[in-house]
Amino acid sequence: MVVKTTVSVALAAIALFAPLASSHIIMSLPQPYNFKTDPFVQKDPLDGDSFKFPCQGRGHTVDSDITTVVAGGAPMPVTFTGTAAHGGGSCQFSVSYDDPQAAGGWNASSKFKTIYTLIGGCPASSAGNLKDSGTGALDNADGPHCGNDSGKECIREFLIPFPKFLKNGPAVFSWTWHNRVGNHEIYQNCAPIIITGGTEDESEIEALPEIFLGNLPAVQTDVPGYKPCHLGQGQTVNYPNPGKYGRVLEPPTDPEAIPSDYCSDVPPASVIPKFVGDDSAAGAFPTMTPVSNMTNPTPIGSVFLTLPTDGGIPAGDYGPHPTTKGT
Repeated sequence: MVVKTTVSVALAAIALFAPLASSHIIMSLPQPYNFKTDPFVQKDPLDGDSFKFPCQGRGHTVDSDITTVVAGGAPMPVTFTGTAAHGGGSCQFSVSYDDPQAAGGWNASSKFKTIYTLIGGCPASSAGNLKDSGTGALDNADGPHCGNDSGKECIREFLIPFPKFLKNGPAVFSWTWHNRVGNHEIYQNCAPIIITGGTEDESEIEALPEIFLGNLPAVQTDVPGYKPCHLGQGQTVNYPNPGKYGRVLEPPTDPEAIPSDYCSDVPPASVIPKFVGDDSAAGAFPTMTPVSNMTNPTPIGSVFLTLPTDGGIPAGDYGPHPTTKGT
């Protein structure tokens, strides 16, 4: 009976993703909620209805889900799969301590605090969508992988520093993406994580900015303080409050045409954000260790333990940089 159930779930996953001749980019590491379990994580953007903010409504872990252990003060590899890169765009990486399982589901008032922002070049630097070069983890169409955070016309991978001041314990890691080309959309994938080596103090966490929600459809009316707005075509968004930590991989761009409900708090492209430890305004980017140089996550039951081999992160308030493998 167990075998039949396992096969059924696998076939359901294949059926769900088989039609994706050009599949939207989704996060593959850390593994999102419901990556291979019903209700499956979707390739679709947040639509305010079937796939609501936050996290498409996905947030219930089961035995086959993976929880990633990360260390405060260390970087975590983030990887993606898919082909529909929509010309890249800008991304934010955030953490929430709201527990969707304890609360019986997500609440639209959940707070996602930005720990890292990438302006441009995320999750790819491309003219449009990527060529289909193989099959991804979900039997989805998958594009070529750069193996670094600087390749062109391929899926990039990033090391996202986790500030040392993050609170220890269970948390949710979120990736949000505002695409440059195509419909004005916002994508979000979320993954269960456990933070270690951090603190018990929440004061610095509270000071972090919340993620930008522009392009979230007006049909979702239960997000406190959100005034529906949209970005424009061809725009690499310059986030209004990107936080202290991040990088400018590609210069932000203004929209080709300003929509009537434009997000008025977005700064003009000429205002380049300045991040801690980043001289991006001058065109010099700090180097980051390729994910391929990181130790592969080690499964411990239903938990992945992410073990960095070295720091490889920009200077900033992240705590001591690891220099040896953890245990």
